[in-house]
Amino acid sequence: MISLRKARMLALVPILAGGALLGTAAAAQTAGTDYFTYRNGGRIVVMPDDADMAQMSASPMNLIDESTKTDWEGQGSQAVFVVELAEETELSRIAFDTGFLNKDRKAPRSFTVELSNTSANSGFEEVLSGQLRMKADNQSFSFKDGERPVGRWVRLTIQSNYGEDYTAFTGFHGFGRQMTNSVSMPGVTGSYEGASGLGAGHIRQDGNRVTGCYSYQQGEISGVVKGRVLILDITETDSSGSSTPRTGIFQFSPRDRGVLVGLVRNNTASSRESYADYYRFEKTGNSANGC
Repeated sequence: MISLRKARMLALVPILAGGALLGTAAAAQTAGTDYFTYRNGGRIVVMPDDADMAQMSASPMNLIDESTKTDWEGQGSQAVFVVELAEETELSRIAFDTGFLNKDRKAPRSFTVELSNTSANSGFEEVLSGQLRMKADNQSFSFKDGERPVGRWVRLTIQSNYGEDYTAFTGFHGFGRQMTNSVSMPGVTGSYEGASGLGAGHIRQDGNRVTGCYSYQQGEISGVVKGRVLILDITETDSSGSSTPRTGIFQFSPRDRGVLVGLVRNNTASSRESYADYYRFEKTGNSANGC
């Protein structure tokens, strides 16, 4: 483990296979754990002023949702994001996806990455800078052995794009190893009120297992707490009796106390690559009743 400043001496060379960039599927088999993802406890705590987390057609959450087919989009050619990791993490490589955009020239061009072990607003030191290509997933930049930076907050600054009035890309990834194991989710047992018609909800926690329900389409949930993340199997049943299995990845909001925010998708292969639904439940009491 080295200081952030020394980590600037790194290899800015994409990982290659047979002379070409690894595809997303191949990379997933060899890359290890992506600690930037929402599933693994990453969350975006600083974003452009025009960003709306709940507007999934352009949400910053699409950068860490494990899909290369969903994008963040914002006005202008510059943007700043800060990803807060669940644990202090040593990064071995960082990767970007720009392949699935409706206009290739929206892709970021120049960028810098900084790391901090202090907070989301201070203590940052640059660890990587470079340029991205249009229409290419898994643009991967590796850190040399012995020069891998360590931190918990990752600041990405997009400095320019390829000429459009809007900037967009589909993935921001960070691989390596966690240096700590200290973060946990507060107890989730309680009553909740879901936004956008989800209605009343109730969750019971027993150890790391949870069960519960909510009003919308007779929603039933079961799942497990992993670190600060709640991973749920969800079944929704419509008025005709047809049931839909879904998966939800939830964290408590870093801004709103007692609010669970989740990305929810159907379990079909095509749905796993599409935009997620944004679920929001606000805790209204510490007792779980029936739906």
